[in-house]
Amino acid sequence: MPAVARVIRILALVAALLLLATPAFARADYGRPVPGQHIYDLTGLLTPEEIADLEARAAAVEQAGAPIVVYLQARNASQSETEEDARALMDAWDVQSAPGARDGVVMFFNLKPGDLRRGQVFIYAGEAHYQGGNLPRSELERIVSEVMIPLLKEDRTAAGIAAGLDALATALAYGPPPPPPPSRFEQVAQDLAAGAFSIVNLVAGAVAAVTLALGVTRYRASRAARGSPMPTTMRPDSRPPAVAGALVEGRIDDRHLEATLLDLARRGAIAIEPVGKDKVQVRLIDRSALRAPFEEALWDALTECSDGGDVVSPKQLGSLRRAWGRAKEELRKQLEAEGLYDPAAGQRRRPVYLAAGVAMALAPLAFLLAVVADEPLSVIGAVLLLLTSMVCFGLGSSIPDTTPAGAAAAAPWRGYENGIAAARNERAAVLDLDEIMPYAVAFGVVDALDKRLREASKAGYRPAWLGSTTSDGAWDGGFYPYWVGFHSSVTPASSSGADGGGASAGGGGAGGSF
Repeated sequence: MPAVARVIRILALVAALLLLATPAFARADYGRPVPGQHIYDLTGLLTPEEIADLEARAAAVEQAGAPIVVYLQARNASQSETEEDARALMDAWDVQSAPGARDGVVMFFNLKPGDLRRGQVFIYAGEAHYQGGNLPRSELERIVSEVMIPLLKEDRTAAGIAAGLDALATALAYGPPPPPPPSRFEQVAQDLAAGAFSIVNLVAGAVAAVTLALGVTRYRASRAARGSPMPTTMRPDSRPPAVAGALVEGRIDDRHLEATLLDLARRGAIAIEPVGKDKVQVRLIDRSALRAPFEEALWDALTECSDGGDVVSPKQLGSLRRAWGRAKEELRKQLEAEGLYDPAAGQRRRPVYLAAGVAMALAPLAFLLAVVADEPLSVIGAVLLLLTSMVCFGLGSSIPDTTPAGAAAAAPWRGYENGIAAARNERAAVLDLDEIMPYAVAFGVVDALDKRLREASKAGYRPAWLGSTTSDGAWDGGFYPYWVGFHSSVTPASSSGADGGGASAGGGGAGGSF
């Protein structure tokens, strides 16, 4: 069908360009052309009588307006390689009536060395005939697949070539036969997708508008209580970093548990110790320092990764994230019990996700109708649906889990987040790194402190949020490389003819196997 042909044409063009850049093809030697000769059989398959008949038919093609070469060689080759042979021969022998005419045709055969009646054929037409002329791709495909291949498969090689030459001469002289009438589906596609204001585009625009309106409305309603708190570096209250981060984010994230590890180290429950080059281990020290069920669950995850011991090695630390699912569940239970998280938050996102899913499901249908109808402007509807669905999926995922009370509680913490982030540019601000660091991790703004951490490391600062069981000598060179190692382990980042001026430039063709 036309859509498939267009896709194949694009893929073939890409393959041809890649093959053109391969040095192997630049070294191909096709010999030299003989003036007045059209048929070149390097295999000896054709008889002298057959060659004479084919020469007369090729002369008719040339009289119809297309200098032509028919070339047969013995070579195991794919269709794409045979296409490149045809193109390379056209350039090497300058198959055209005059420089820049680009009106030649090459019929190239790669026949199997052990069975010359089988192989590949490709007809390559110059730009003058291929682009808007009488030998477009559809006509060349018809000649190859309907006229030549049936005869070639019957081991009638000369007859197949003759039929192809006659069909080329007829098409050049009188134009290709009219295309078959469109199928019922193609007719429906043309009726629905004709023009920029097609039914497809209008329906797609309406669906996109409704979907986007729903997504924006739900998103704005969820953000109405956020406000714009003033930046501050004073902690609003005594909530732990994980709770503060979950309130600000509106959902529970891995970094909230990473922040809890730093908070536990600051409180003496664990220690993050250097071991080896830029690597750390986590030592379990005092379980009695834990204050919440989610911290208990995180402790259990540490114990599980330590194989029941009291030390989580650098290698085991990398698998910690896979074991703290229960800690996330306990943190959510706590937030819901305090009225800060909505247990039914998913229901607020579901309509947005459903609408976005409908838009995404309709996009391929709109694209298919545009392609089948050969109406490029109707692709606008498909693109609009796809973009709208992507935007609404993003809006839906941004709807927080917090209740109105949770949003109100998050407001001062958002000011704390903004204050930490502003410290990147406000170098004069005095920050208590021991207190701020776990919260910076929980908020996802720890990069704003990176320069301060480097400077503090060089100055000999000993972070309370890494624990206090390590001897002073273990931090020789500063703590910063070990902090980076810990941070990346616990929450890793998510992860010829070359100038286009030859006889073949702008041309194309069709081929097949037999």
